[in-house]
Amino acid sequence: MNPPDSAGLSLLWPPDTDATPHGERLSAGAQRDLSLGPVLEAFSAGYTRAADLQELFGTLCTDPAVIRYRQDVLDDLLEAPALATRFEAFLPKANALERYVYFPSRDQTALHEVIWRIGQLELYVECVQILHATCEAAGVGIRSAGLRRLRDTIASQHDDPQFEQLARTLPDLAAQVRGAVSVTIGVNLDDHLRPVEATLLAVNKERFHGASYSLIGALLGRAGPQGEWEGLAQLHAMPRPTAESARLGMDNPMLHPLFRDLADVLKQVTKPVAAALERYQRINVRFLDRLRIDLAFYLGAARLITRLRRSGLPVCRPELAPRDERICEVDDAYNLYLALRVIGMGEPHDVSDTVVLNGVRFDADGRILILTGPNRGGKTTYTQAVGLIQVMAQAGLYVPGRRARISPVDAVYTHFPVEENPQADAGRLGEEAQRLGVIFERATRYSLILLNESLATTSPGEGLYLARDLVRALRLLGARAVYATHLHELAADLETLNGSTPGDSAAASLVARVVENPAGQGGVRQTYRIEPGPPIGKSYAREIAARYGISFEQLRRRLHDRGLNGA
Repeated sequence: MNPPDSAGLSLLWPPDTDATPHGERLSAGAQRDLSLGPVLEAFSAGYTRAADLQELFGTLCTDPAVIRYRQDVLDDLLEAPALATRFEAFLPKANALERYVYFPSRDQTALHEVIWRIGQLELYVECVQILHATCEAAGVGIRSAGLRRLRDTIASQHDDPQFEQLARTLPDLAAQVRGAVSVTIGVNLDDHLRPVEATLLAVNKERFHGASYSLIGALLGRAGPQGEWEGLAQLHAMPRPTAESARLGMDNPMLHPLFRDLADVLKQVTKPVAAALERYQRINVRFLDRLRIDLAFYLGAARLITRLRRSGLPVCRPELAPRDERICEVDDAYNLYLALRVIGMGEPHDVSDTVVLNGVRFDADGRILILTGPNRGGKTTYTQAVGLIQVMAQAGLYVPGRRARISPVDAVYTHFPVEENPQADAGRLGEEAQRLGVIFERATRYSLILLNESLATTSPGEGLYLARDLVRALRLLGARAVYATHLHELAADLETLNGSTPGDSAAASLVARVVENPAGQGGVRQTYRIEPGPPIGKSYAREIAARYGISFEQLRRRLHDRGLNGA
């Protein structure tokens, strides 16, 4: 049983591949900034726990061979929805098997161990049979190396003579163990008809139930409608023992030796079963538990991709570019977290007019993208989208977009606003500086750095001075970066920054576009379109204030209406 390669069977890692991820683990702050938690919930819902997928998404895989191995498995499931549906039947059994991976407690008796092992082997047999039938039904439709390896491994186990013997004999062994459903107890009475002695008389295959027939019929041992034995009185259930019942002496001391004797008798009943199970001692079900998480990952991804497409949104398999190119090119990209919120939990519906698509491009003409534009113009959404696309691509998944070509990164670092800590000694600016310092202590030219309104806690003049130094340092480092900021002067001075600092990562300007409202309406409207171009030069704060009713004129009218318009 268990061919040698079953222990290493994985749909996530090719054979002879180091299963230790080479990229750095995303920090808790980065996962929060990217809204990775809600995205994982969408991947896992109905298949497994989000925590089971945390390691897959939270630690970046940088090996192109591993990423392509995963992409191929996902391709098979997307191209053959019936195959995915059949695999779905495996997951409930595998989820139930999870509780049988490790024996629950050393304090359990040999009787409990036999019962536990019977349950484990029953689920094991069902899982292998489901997987074998699934792979057989798929036939030549399986093209990926991962699913072919699964098919061959499961076929080897299913066709093993010992497995065939187990599948044939296990129902009888389980029946022997579970056939004992009641016991007959003999009770001796004293002259006053009080119980004074008791012993076990028999182990039965029929259940007892309370009296519902005539007393005469019960005295004659009349059977109930389902073959159970009819009692003389009401059937009493044993209450759960509590500390209070023990303290008050409410539990019958006569029952304790009876229960001990019962355990010994049942142990003898299961002894032949335990001996029969010895021949299957080498069967190890842990590989099925790992396979459960692997399949949940792919099935969740396939279902999510299908849902996005039915909602009118593009999703594509990214082409992997060499690491040294340090590029990321995505056409019609969008923020997956935002898209999931728009789609909601109901039936998929077309949201293509609601979710704005934007291009993403890091290349030799611009690896440090300075993103400016009005408040609530989409800067944070775009920055977050870039990070999610990179994480999904390196997990081996499709990405939100129509076409993508992406170089792996060794880490994703984020620097988003955080709530002020009253106990912090350094103040808001000092706290920001400390977090930025940590990034530059660890980042390399192969990293992705996402900065959202960094250095916004100081004066505009001081912030601009610090931001210029920050961009110059990014240029020296050579990493890919997005810097979403209100410092329009920073984006306007990129020619000087690029010319005065050596490096092969040029800084380029992106802008969140707005359009003027029709004549007579005044103000502007956000488009949430992010495009290359020079900064607009203003944040449109006045128009945004008017939208929310807090411009000076609006506030003055409110005060006037209240009779508080001053002198």
